[in-house]
Amino acid sequence: MSLKSFSIRAGKTVVYFGIGAVKNVEGFVRRFRRAYVVTSRSAARVSGALTDVEAILKSAGVLYEVFDRVSPNPSAKLVNELGERVWRFGAELVIAIGGGSVIDSAKLAAVLAQCGGFVEDYINRRRDACGALPIIAVNLTHGTGSEVDKYAVATLEDPRVKIGIGSEHMYPAIAVEDPQYLRTLPRNQTMYTAFDAFYHAVESATTILSSPYVVALAEEAVRNIVKWLPVAINDLSNIEARYWLLYASMVAGIAIDNTRTHMVHALEHAISGLNEGLAHGAGLAMLGPTAIKHVYKANPETLHRLLRYLDPSLEPTPSHAEKASEAVKRFHIGIGFRENLRMYGFSEQDADKVVELAQKYLQANLSLSPIEPSKDILKEMYLSALNFM
Repeated sequence: MSLKSFSIRAGKTVVYFGIGAVKNVEGFVRRFRRAYVVTSRSAARVSGALTDVEAILKSAGVLYEVFDRVSPNPSAKLVNELGERVWRFGAELVIAIGGGSVIDSAKLAAVLAQCGGFVEDYINRRRDACGALPIIAVNLTHGTGSEVDKYAVATLEDPRVKIGIGSEHMYPAIAVEDPQYLRTLPRNQTMYTAFDAFYHAVESATTILSSPYVVALAEEAVRNIVKWLPVAINDLSNIEARYWLLYASMVAGIAIDNTRTHMVHALEHAISGLNEGLAHGAGLAMLGPTAIKHVYKANPETLHRLLRYLDPSLEPTPSHAEKASEAVKRFHIGIGFRENLRMYGFSEQDADKVVELAQKYLQANLSLSPIEPSKDILKEMYLSALNFM
């Protein structure tokens, strides 16, 4: 089928979607004299996106500098360093080329360069964002959602936990969604990022803030992930699969921009804050099935609408909660996911610490849960992730 290119507006962001979408930033970058480019160590170069962006900047006569040290679950320390570099360079524009960690870091750095202070000041609510440098987000995964939302996450040093902030100033001016850049995404990252989008959909549709609009977006995301993730896993270069997974991630990102996430993301942020080597989507996949069991009991109609694509025999009744949970776990394992928290050094002895971190520092997410996120439920989620396989 024809893979149509298109543009939409999401929040304050203009999104250009399709093969060759990056060309749409040419007119925008010509307004600026100096740009700061933020990437991880290799993905931007390997995908070809950095080469394309550099060609546009050179053609426009824009001076630029590249920061290529963003790692998964970026620390507040790294974000603070990046913010200072952006400010010292005199950048008028920040360009993020990467997945969620890169885009989040660039957003926060754009605020720091404009408003001063440290990222901890904003996370701890000692300062509010006064503005941000304009941001272009060139997305290289089909999971983040950060390219179309107003949120960003960083890992604090003390306590070791990932916490996010939101600001209208952190919407990218432009988001670039080009599926050809995703063909170099490795198999494990293909899984992890698609799982992230899946849980964006599931949780956004079931927060206390949800709406028919968000549920419709979530259903569209889940339907495409279930259909196209197996195709992408079996053929990483399949451009049609990449197109629809990227589309699913985008609409799931718009969904969380409206209603956010709840228990699964809250607990995962506590865990990956303690171990930055844990991929966000992997943590979500370990925790998610147990959370779904509890949420399905409270909201079977909504979750049935989403999860029927995994198991058509599901019914929208609380009695099918366990069956729904098993369907989600079966989907993860069927894709090839074979991980648990023990592989990352966690044990039963860490359960109370993880739950306490989530309840103390991630209450903003937990408060949106459609059920009471009790210590017992959070601990059950953690222990199930410990023994996922």
